[in-house]
Amino acid sequence: MNTIGGQIQSQNLLKIKRIVDKDNDGDKFIIVRTEKNKEFMREYDLNREDIKDIIRRLSVDDCFAGLEKDRDSQYEGWIFKFDPLFEDTKLYIKIRVESTEKSVCLSVHEFGKYDEVN
Repeated sequence: MNTIGGQIQSQNLLKIKRIVDKDNDGDKFIIVRTEKNKEFMREYDLNREDIKDIIRRLSVDDCFAGLEKDRDSQYEGWIFKFDPLFEDTKLYIKIRVESTEKSVCLSVHEFGKYDEVN
């Protein structure tokens, strides 16, 4: 983690975890209700608190991409992508850090289940 990129990822992961910890029912940490995300949560019988626990367990080693601008220019913030293991399954998690007070989980599902991972 001697690289500037690694330091940025580490700092932002800490920021994401702080936001998750301060969140009170979606006021700071939002999980976008896409079909992919809902299907994953149903399949594994997870609720938003379970997803927050998965986020809390992320390590900088799980981060495979990030500091990226959101491809949708109407949104401010930086995108980070993670691929942690959950119940022996590799996940794909994409989070946009919008500020020190708000982040958005854009994707959380099995890695590679959908063609795109962007």
